[in-house]
Amino acid sequence: MKKNEITMVRLLSLAVLMVLSVLILLIPIGSNEFGSIINKMNNNSLKISETQNSVYNLYYYTGLNVLYQMLYSLSILFATISIVGVLLRLGNTGIIAAVAAFFNILTGMFLLFARIWESSSSMHAWIDSFYIDGVNKAQIDTVQLLDRVPVLYILLIILGLLQLLMIKSSGIMKLKMFAKNNKTDAFIMVVPALFTYLWAGFIRQNILLAVVKNGDTMRMTISDYLGSYYIGNKIFFNWSWMVMLLIATVLCIVVNSEIMSGINKKVKMLISIGIPVLATIVPSVIYAFNPPALFGYLTLDIALCDMTDNAFYVYLAAFSVSLTAAYILIYMVVRRILNIKTYMWIFIINVVINIILMIIVSAKSSLAIQYMPWIVADCVSVVLAAVSTVVKPANK
Repeated sequence: MKKNEITMVRLLSLAVLMVLSVLILLIPIGSNEFGSIINKMNNNSLKISETQNSVYNLYYYTGLNVLYQMLYSLSILFATISIVGVLLRLGNTGIIAAVAAFFNILTGMFLLFARIWESSSSMHAWIDSFYIDGVNKAQIDTVQLLDRVPVLYILLIILGLLQLLMIKSSGIMKLKMFAKNNKTDAFIMVVPALFTYLWAGFIRQNILLAVVKNGDTMRMTISDYLGSYYIGNKIFFNWSWMVMLLIATVLCIVVNSEIMSGINKKVKMLISIGIPVLATIVPSVIYAFNPPALFGYLTLDIALCDMTDNAFYVYLAAFSVSLTAAYILIYMVVRRILNIKTYMWIFIINVVINIILMIIVSAKSSLAIQYMPWIVADCVSVVLAAVSTVVKPANK
């Protein structure tokens, strides 16, 4: 075989390895690896003793789930974009692939250690200390609920190591076809989804949980019902925000690539933004008209049920608005309608507005109003993006 043929085989092998890691994360492992355990513990549906179905074990898996959601999402994002980058020959694909391999290894190791730590009361006590005070590890009766034989976790680590070896052997970092290119820079294309997830899908939600935790008992109860019974029981919301952001990013990259050059620009915009928006809003509307029955199951307090329903509706609105705003910004960055520097300024403004408004409404007893800053800040971001393209177009 010629040298260029060997290189192409290695590049395709890299793409295949990335596909395998994505499939393992999406299907057998999934984003709900810890979430399903948490839900079963809340519903008392696990065949374990009462001492094992305790708040100590619940908070252990809750704490692990917070970090896992981030690792899982970043692994999926970078691995998928690296696959698209190899196939479409996007600039900086080598860097994206290296980051993907790193996160695959890190995610696999995290899951493996989480399985090992299940029997460690000391580790339980340390994680529990972030949620409750005065934890005594002597009171903790540990239980094994993750996969008894962690084959998939080890396989994910092996795939990550093989991906790093293939990146080096293929020389993708040095190939001209994958060199830095402002028109097809994979790193720039991934920034909107990455930053939106880290802020809106992770940091912002955890800030709100901290605010609620320090609030009144009623608001904390509503938050628990909303998180574990309303949203937690819905398959759509068990998906990571990253899955939806990733679909939008990949769709934009493919639709706006050279292989789709014959399609009208308006049609491209309709496909790139319209499909993800419909995929977000339609399930949200369905869930809004079919909320779970709370009265008679978890509580007999009608006022509490009404306030939880109201919070659920506002959350759905905030969820839909946040993702729709993200889809628009992703499209504008990928299409180079909005340059990356302007996007970063808009992102910073979004964060500042969110924080200021969240501080202002934090004293309110209603949980529903806590989601309003999300809606306001994300709407402002879209307006600023539109105005900036009129004042100073990115491709001019």
